[in-house]
Amino acid sequence: MGKSDIYICSLVAFCIPGAKVISQYGVKKCTLYCFILLFISVLISIFAVNPYLFLLSRGIQGLSCALLSVSIYMLIVNDLEDDEVGPALGIVGSSGYIGMLIAHSFMGFTMFFTSWRTAFLIFIPIILILFFILRGVKKEWTTEKQKIDNLGSLIYVVTMGLLAYGITILDEWGIVLVIASIFLLILFVKVEKRAKHPIYNLKLLKDVRYVIGNYAAMAAYFTTTIAFNAITFYLLYIEDYSEYFIGLILLIAPIIMVGLSGFSGRLTKRVDPRIISGVAMAFIFTSMILYAFMDHFELEYLIFACILQGIGAGLFSAPNNKYVLTLVDVKDLPDASSLLSTNKEFGKILSGGIYTLIFSIFIVGGQLGDSSVDYLLILSTHIMMIINAIVAFVAMALLFYSYTK
Repeated sequence: MGKSDIYICSLVAFCIPGAKVISQYGVKKCTLYCFILLFISVLISIFAVNPYLFLLSRGIQGLSCALLSVSIYMLIVNDLEDDEVGPALGIVGSSGYIGMLIAHSFMGFTMFFTSWRTAFLIFIPIILILFFILRGVKKEWTTEKQKIDNLGSLIYVVTMGLLAYGITILDEWGIVLVIASIFLLILFVKVEKRAKHPIYNLKLLKDVRYVIGNYAAMAAYFTTTIAFNAITFYLLYIEDYSEYFIGLILLIAPIIMVGLSGFSGRLTKRVDPRIISGVAMAFIFTSMILYAFMDHFELEYLIFACILQGIGAGLFSAPNNKYVLTLVDVKDLPDASSLLSTNKEFGKILSGGIYTLIFSIFIVGGQLGDSSVDYLLILSTHIMMIINAIVAFVAMALLFYSYTK
């Protein structure tokens, strides 16, 4: 298991069980502990003397980030009035896009001139600043303390860990892990139905609106993340553009996302979030159609597709987050926050796994750069982007259906 795999598996596996702990023992207090745990794990990464210690640190970072991704939603929805939730989620979305915008370039620059250990060292002051800012918050938010379902938690963590890792590799062994995780998921549902205090309220899934909102969140991250990889491969190996030029092209969508995310959050005060999210998905769907046939267009059309994708992703995040999180009662907010975070990460994992599988089917033993292999790379991209378009179209249709019904 690679350093990225163990981080992703840990991130996906601990969102839902961790939400119960956070809500019962205090959102602020647990978030502070998460920062401390993240701080320690980064130190372990910096001073790791062997690969196993480094992998351990990445697993702990996945756990910490899983809990933080849940707690940020709980802090916002619990503390703010309903008309303030949308703008606040827009700010959070903008911050996330800014991180995505600068992370690869900044870390690449740091590692080029120093080392990968310095890249981790940069996180230390950021974590400390966030820790002391949160300490200044006077409020605390808790739910009624209940016995945590340890058996259900264990089954869920193992299930999602196997599922996430199986999807990331999707070879013969990966398919076995996916099948095993499906059986474990069925077992988890049966255990949770009988549990007095389940780690997730399965009754929430009876609300079609809630399911649609979560699917849309998964779809947005499914399409957006893998599209960046597809563009990179195409421009690098097919069009033979420099990495510097490709980096500039890839900046287009995130810059637009940053600009629109805050606006879309404020827009939820006047327009139903499902309408905004549905329109956003229409932009994403159109961009995926253009990406699917990027080899038939000039570069200007590819840039236009990047602009459409940026508009769609920027408009989508805050309204859909507000839509999902405000559908549930306050007592179910931990469950809603955790599933929303899980679906976003799962979308990224699933799209990456499918793209890898398509690659492995068409490109076996070949070398990118050969003309015959390049044709198969284009074909793989066609298939993946069409899958993206279908996923986005279904999300768009479901969001508009939810609004009309």
